[in-house]
Amino acid sequence: MLQDLFPLLLFGTGFLVVWVAVSRSARRHQRQRLQAIRADAEALGWSCESGSEGPVELTRWQGTTDGVSWTAEYRRLRRKRKRQTRTHHMRWWADGFGGPGAPLLLMGVGQGQEKPQVALAQGDGLLASMAQKVAGFALDKALDVHFGAEAGQRVDARTLQVVDTVEAPGFIVMATDAVQGAFWLQQAGPGAVVDAQVRDATSPFADEAHRPWVLWLGPRVYLSRMAPVNAVGELEHLVRAGVALVRATGG
Repeated sequence: MLQDLFPLLLFGTGFLVVWVAVSRSARRHQRQRLQAIRADAEALGWSCESGSEGPVELTRWQGTTDGVSWTAEYRRLRRKRKRQTRTHHMRWWADGFGGPGAPLLLMGVGQGQEKPQVALAQGDGLLASMAQKVAGFALDKALDVHFGAEAGQRVDARTLQVVDTVEAPGFIVMATDAVQGAFWLQQAGPGAVVDAQVRDATSPFADEAHRPWVLWLGPRVYLSRMAPVNAVGELEHLVRAGVALVRATGG
């Protein structure tokens, strides 16, 4: 009987050895990658610190680019949970800008998805009311994930309206004051920067799969991107995009 099980036990042992070796190699590669990013960031004059929050590895950078002081955080789950796909998250922010008086959100989407189907949620009746509550709850949670609990508490997702009077390729535009948001985004500075970043192949705004979300929440502008950071150059592109938005709004 034991002899019959021996091939199975041998296979299982071999599989376990290979799995452990691959896991260790992946962790070693991740450490080396983060060390390289840290060294390259420090060479640019940016501070860098690493730590953890439960199962999340956290790396935080701070620097000044073109006179704009900023902070960036990269979060990566060490252990992927069941049915969880978003294991990477980069958040960037800077203060001191002259943005819109009310929250303005740009949700990065694929080309051609800029006009959501919102007719049901804007209708009347019980079904529309339920749809509004579900959509508001989902967006409220998304704001917390993308921009942090502090920003999420300052924005009531239920008050955000789709702004369909402006063209922003690659983004769904939402604002608590749709008229003000549309007017402000149509100004030459911010609107031109968003458009230029989408057209720039080196910018994260041009990435169809991982286009950032942008939140203007005075006096702060946020960028949020659900994608891994493999080199300091990728972070630098995000920094440049954020700084361009800040400077375009008088920061």
